[in-house]
Amino acid sequence: MNVLKFLNEEEIKNIFDADSILVIEYLLRKVLFSQPELLPKQTQHNIQITKEFLEQWVAQGLDWEMVGSGNYPIDVYSKKLKIGADVKFVSASVDSLNNFISGSSNETSLGQNFKDAGSELDQYFARKDFEGILKGWKDILTKKIKKPINDYDLTSIYYFIFIRGGSSINLAVAQVNINMIKNIKVIKTSDTSAFIEGFIENKYGNVKIYKSKKRMELRCVAKNIQGDNMLLKWDFKSLITDTGVDLRKLVKDKKRFNIHVKKQIDNFLNF
Repeated sequence: MNVLKFLNEEEIKNIFDADSILVIEYLLRKVLFSQPELLPKQTQHNIQITKEFLEQWVAQGLDWEMVGSGNYPIDVYSKKLKIGADVKFVSASVDSLNNFISGSSNETSLGQNFKDAGSELDQYFARKDFEGILKGWKDILTKKIKKPINDYDLTSIYYFIFIRGGSSINLAVAQVNINMIKNIKVIKTSDTSAFIEGFIENKYGNVKIYKSKKRMELRCVAKNIQGDNMLLKWDFKSLITDTGVDLRKLVKDKKRFNIHVKKQIDNFLNF
């Protein structure tokens, strides 16, 4: 068993019901409406969203409380369900058809420490001391999970992992098993990082400790998570701002400009 256990789509929908999914769709449409048009010859890129938006989406969609502290272990929680969640945000690559491709996403932090466990990392890496590298990190992770459980009388902690890819925003949900943290181990190292086993199933991602950043980071393999039906997906390919729009030229023709604006508004309202 690993620290993270991913929920399947039906299990995710036990938390994110139809109403919360619609709320998130509405808020995502608002973000899409504000995406700037690309200039001619520019290629399409991922939807631009801030993590703070996602935390607000979750709080609105689920009617949960927001913690309000940027450095706290969780972002939102439910008094009724006794669940807390750390909202995470990663980006994954897609092919020309907007399907996830093999490979890992970018990173999201699981914890950072420049003192205690982090202060002696350079020495442990130099000696390839696997136990030394993990020294303190298990305690850091355990305390990080226990704090919101104790502060808010919670029974479970989850990671709500939003995965951005092409024209879609996706949501994976993983439950954190605090009892499995003691079993994580270093399986190999490079000069700058250590690969951790036991935090996440290898098929779905990887966890590394970085010497210079003094940080433990998580990466996800979105293609495999999606392939095993463990994602909610909001796909807005038809709503992405038109490519090849030169707005400076377009505004010189008021009629064409008004048509363009009306199209953007109609797309936003077309639920």
